[in-house]
Amino acid sequence: MSSDLKLKIPANETFLSRWNQELPESTFYWFLIALAAAIAWVIYLTFYNSRVLGIILTTILNKLNKYGHIKFGSFSFSVLSGKFMFRDVHYINEDYSIRITDGFIIFRWWRPYIYKEQAEDLSHSDTRLSIYLDAFEFHVYNRSSHYARLEKLFGLDQQISPGDCSDSKDAEPISDNKRKSSYRWRDLVPVIKVDILSGRCVFGNQLLPSTLVLSFEDGRVMYTTKPPSTTFDKFMHIIKCTAENFRVILVPSPKYDGPKDEPPRFMGEGYVVLQTSDINIYYYMDEPGITTHEPQRLQLANSDYAMSSTYPCIGLDVKCGKSRDLKYGKTTNISYGPWVDRQREYLWKFFYPADYQTLDVSQDPAPGQPRQYKTFDVKMSMISGAVLDILFTKNKETQAIHMNMGQGTYLETSIPWLTAEGGYTSRINGQLLRLDISTSLHYRSFVEAETLEFSVEVKYPKVWNDPQDWIIDLTACKASIWFIFEHKHFIMDLLDEWSEKKRADIFHFVPYTWYINLIIKEFELILLANEYNWIDCSSTHQENGNVKLAGQ
Repeated sequence: MSSDLKLKIPANETFLSRWNQELPESTFYWFLIALAAAIAWVIYLTFYNSRVLGIILTTILNKLNKYGHIKFGSFSFSVLSGKFMFRDVHYINEDYSIRITDGFIIFRWWRPYIYKEQAEDLSHSDTRLSIYLDAFEFHVYNRSSHYARLEKLFGLDQQISPGDCSDSKDAEPISDNKRKSSYRWRDLVPVIKVDILSGRCVFGNQLLPSTLVLSFEDGRVMYTTKPPSTTFDKFMHIIKCTAENFRVILVPSPKYDGPKDEPPRFMGEGYVVLQTSDINIYYYMDEPGITTHEPQRLQLANSDYAMSSTYPCIGLDVKCGKSRDLKYGKTTNISYGPWVDRQREYLWKFFYPADYQTLDVSQDPAPGQPRQYKTFDVKMSMISGAVLDILFTKNKETQAIHMNMGQGTYLETSIPWLTAEGGYTSRINGQLLRLDISTSLHYRSFVEAETLEFSVEVKYPKVWNDPQDWIIDLTACKASIWFIFEHKHFIMDLLDEWSEKKRADIFHFVPYTWYINLIIKEFELILLANEYNWIDCSSTHQENGNVKLAGQ
């Protein structure tokens, strides 16, 4: 190599020292640094920024929240689109937990704020807030506030923390001006829409033999407000929900080590109590107004006025079976029976244990206080027919009563929220259309009726163990009844399975009287009169001799 191509380095200066002096002055050096920083920043934003924000948000929220624990696995937001994205979210406390796999919230901040009157219909307004959730789960496993109240009521040592419950009796009354200002958020967010790809609500824990699970897919929820049902209230809350493949399941509780009670049959992951292809839920609740000194005046159709007592409305309307997708079918299937009723009793006694106290008579609200609800009304309608199976076990064999009900079958329930001097009365009524009842016996025919109307009225006294009255009215129209002697044993087996196996406990015994009124219009009773009591049980073209008794 020629001498002119050699790198000339002074004798007193090394190569590394000269490199350190000249390299920072090079533009290529800064280019490499900027490129490396840009790559690191892009990698951070892509893979780590949302996780870091989730950790920061989790820390801040847990510092502010003193009840339970909140976690955000990742969190990110976009100011221009008003979008907030999150993943692996959960909130856990002593009573319940909420878990969300992922989702996002869109707040359309660019839409103008429009002032609306308090009682104005906001259901047709633009949607400002939209929420999307995937794999949503709401799990209730305790009621600490109720258990703590029972401990205090029975004079026991307090071992259960009541959580964040607050006594409404000690709360300070809110002035009317503050109430009006607290409703201004409705102008900002008049309509809220929530889309849930899949979700479930769970009730139970390891202390119960079975856990109740309500699962659904493709759920859509919309919240808005409408004018109230009466002019004495402020407005009406409205929640509309639709979901597909809705199921109510009783599954075995994990880690439960108590006595086992096997269901009459297994259905995959658990015992399916209700399954419908499509469910539509409409919830409405009046925001109570303030009680005034003046009597309530209602305007009649002829423009006259009449004095009458009104109450805010609250209720729930459920419609099943109106499927938009034929892959789930259209019929609503319900499975009930003694085993399901026992699991219902376990759940009820755990979450709503009795306090054995005499009920206080409800007092009318004083002027200046919010108006009171009188009843909670629930209506359930079958849009495309329903099938009800009453399952029970006899000698380890599953027996069933199979009931087919036509389109238009409905059930209405009125749950009182006020207690009178004589207690309170719950009412259940409904109608079954084109009823066809069969049994699991070899001879399956049992009852057919064009309509079956039923009404149940239960009168509960103020004292928990005073006698109760159960009044049941049944009215069947154009009914055909097939009766054989084996039906007597079949019904007795069902009643034996449904009755309590243990001896009655005087500390829990409640006396009650049943009043059953049965009316059959245009009926026929069909008795088999074959020779030697032989019965043809074939499914078609039965060769039986029948004796028919008809009446009106």
